[in-house]
Amino acid sequence: MSKSIVRAACGLLILLVVIAGLAACGPMSEPDYASQIAESALQSLSDGDYATHAALYTPDAQATFSEAQFNTGCQEIKALIGDYIDKEFQKAETQDSYTVVYYNANFSEEPDGVTVSIYFEEIDGEMYIAGFWLDSPKLTELSGE
Repeated sequence: MSKSIVRAACGLLILLVVIAGLAACGPMSEPDYASQIAESALQSLSDGDYATHAALYTPDAQATFSEAQFNTGCQEIKALIGDYIDKEFQKAETQDSYTVVYYNANFSEEPDGVTVSIYFEEIDGEMYIAGFWLDSPKLTELSGE
């Protein structure tokens, strides 16, 4: 085999490896479990339903907020951005051992929308929320950032 054919074959192989690597780095689609868990989290937050909301979290995450803290937070959020209406998937990615899913959510009193970031963690074959954040212009004002 001539050197030019070997070089061409090696070049083609390298190109295929690079293309495959770039394709693997592309955006993730919404994981099957994410929409239902996100919907339940947002609705239970809007309804002030601590039991339903807390059950969606990992044990470590549950330990970070009491029922009283949840209730106070719900009241503050509801007073500022209103009731949860709906959500739309934006993107998903992996960060360390978490799958992070982002949504744009609509609340009744936040015309600019709310960015929802949910960190999911698998425990014993089940998916749970390990982190949950809401961000919007009105919420940013509340936090003083």
